[in-house]
Amino acid sequence: MNSIDANGLRALVVEDDAHSLFVISLILQDLKVHYKRNTTGAKSVQQLMAMTPPPDFVLLDLDLPGADAFSILRKLTHDPKTRHIPIIAIGDTNCMDRHAQAIQIGAAAFLQKPFARRQFAELIAQVTGKPVQAAS
Repeated sequence: MNSIDANGLRALVVEDDAHSLFVISLILQDLKVHYKRNTTGAKSVQQLMAMTPPPDFVLLDLDLPGADAFSILRKLTHDPKTRHIPIIAIGDTNCMDRHAQAIQIGAAAFLQKPFARRQFAELIAQVTGKPVQAAS
């Protein structure tokens, strides 16, 4: 796990783009969110199932070269063991047509790249129902 426990939140980040992963990592560290990452999408469902305790939310890139993000989303939102975990779909402006599809399948929210730190924190608080505060 990365980060330290201040907000008590845990996440799984499924993102293949190095720059986006770097930005996400900086934001999550600032928000004191523990996270594990998966950079290909492969075995992300199994990775999530093995996390103890389970994550409070998942950040799922919609444009993964090694996996079908919508298949991952379907598995997670339809499995009784994971359907309670909110999934935030993430994508750039080229994925906007897939935004509605992700929400329809069961994503709790969509976050467009590039990320605005404040919007990111507000969205995490909204989908988890837990307050999120940045490091002091």
